[in-house]
This record gives sequence, C-alpha cells and structure tokens, in this order.
Amino acid sequence: MKRLSWSMLLILGLLTSCTDDKPAGESGTEVATAPAAAETNTPGESIAMNGSFQPPVAAEPSALVNTLTTDFWVWEYYVVDDKATRLANKGRWFKLSADGTYENGRWQDKTGYGSWRLLNQDGKQILQFDNIDDRQDEQWEIQGINQENDTMTWAGVKDTKSEGAILKAISLLTRPTRQQFGVAE
Repeated sequence: MKRLSWSMLLILGLLTSCTDDKPAGESGTEVATAPAAAETNTPGESIAMNGSFQPPVAAEPSALVNTLTTDFWVWEYYVVDDKATRLANKGRWFKLSADGTYENGRWQDKTGYGSWRLLNQDGKQILQFDNIDDRQDEQWEIQGINQENDTMTWAGVKDTKSEGAILKAISLLTRPTRQQFGVAE
C-alpha cells in the first residue's frame, strides 16, 4: 500500500510538472501536490493544506540524524508564558524519515506532513520543518540530547514564530495518547 501511495504521488508529480502555469520569474521549487487524505490519514483525521513545502532532501547520515529518524518525537513539556499555548502544544509529535520527509500531529491525530532539514548555523543544530500547512512551518535549535538518545531539548529560533519557546521532546514507539500523559479528554 505504501509503495502504491508513493507511485501515485510520483505519477501525480510528473503530470503536474509537465505544464508551466506560473508567472514569469516565479520559482518552481515548492511542491504543491499532496497525497489524497485517504492515503495519509487514519479515520477521523484531516489536514489543512494552506500552502506548500520544499521538496525533501535526504538527510546526511550522522548519529543525530539516526536519533531523529527513530520512533516518534513527542513534546512532553512546552514552556512559554501563556498557559493555553502550553496546553495546546502538549502531545504534539513528529515522525521524521531519513528521506527528508516527516509527519506531525497531536495525540492520535495527524495534522500535517512535509519536508525537514537539519541545518548547521554558526555551530548550532537547527531543525527546520516545512509543512504542507504553512501555519505549521517552524524552526528549532536542538540544544541537548541525553546519553540514551531518547530525550531532547529544543529552543525556538530567533526571528521565527517559535522564538521564546523551549520544549522537552521524548522518543516514543507510537503516537502519544492523552492517557500516557495524564491529560483528560
């Protein structure tokens, strides 16, 4: 089924790349096509497609990439001044793949997908997410990883919408549940 989904995406991509309906001077580097909702979601999930994302680029192999592409990374703690924002971000998750793609969501729901990159900016490891829903685009500095490689600290990057936030991400084998985190439904 996964192979069929990728094949359909490839065919759709090839078909849409055969025409050039962009105004002169506009870059063609963004991917505007996406798999159908039935191919990407479990029942009851919906994804807002309010934008596009850059084509994925396979991540350079490294110990950090191996850590990032293992299991689900779940936000256990999200630290900002606003309590409602803290609560709204608890249980968010990311599932990164070495091919440069990712999926994300909250609790059992998938809310987006796109491409990710690990950048080195002035010696800092920056995790950049480019989501099909542009409202979910974000950048985080990876500030620390524990010895077991199952807990990380991310800080929002200056001059981005994540600026001022800091979070603790933990590795889980599956999407998180409210029960695991003691959160009422």
